[in-house]
Amino acid sequence: MTAPHANQACLDDKPARDALAGEALAGGELLQVGIGQLKVAGRAGQLQAVLGSCIGIAFIWEKGGRCGLAHCLLPEPRGACDAATGARYVSQAVPSLLRLMGARQADYPDITVVLAGGASMLCSKRLCVGQENAAAARKYLGQCGLEVRYCELGGRHGRQLLIDCARHSYIIKDITPSRQEAIHEHH
Repeated sequence: MTAPHANQACLDDKPARDALAGEALAGGELLQVGIGQLKVAGRAGQLQAVLGSCIGIAFIWEKGGRCGLAHCLLPEPRGACDAATGARYVSQAVPSLLRLMGARQADYPDITVVLAGGASMLCSKRLCVGQENAAAARKYLGQCGLEVRYCELGGRHGRQLLIDCARHSYIIKDITPSRQEAIHEHH
């Protein structure tokens, strides 16, 4: 699959299916993943992040019985003092999330990767955080040999990313100013 421009959505081989607007995810505890956080859930858990220019990196590992979600604010730290682990930076989130999930390199082909966010919410001539986050996600996932299965990136609106670990599925809802939401559900 060729990597699309940061402002374009990239699609997997399955066509997107519209879900009913009120449809909830299958049962289990819903964990909110805030800015700079990463969380892992087991087979019955659910993970959710609301994204603008931040990027959500989701790993769905069916064989391992776990899913993970990182909510990244920036592509990478600007100086040595920002070298902590976690999800504030894309560069740290990818390896930190893999470690937290207990995945080894041999497991990487079994992990479905989903990206969402990276909107141009804070874009000027010198700073386009959303595009930089999307490019960093592709770079650091590629360095680990992980392929993105599905992504919805760019644009000028926020998105909600929901991961259902019981169904090994994800839903991405567009958050638009007109209050009309486009919903894409994938299994």
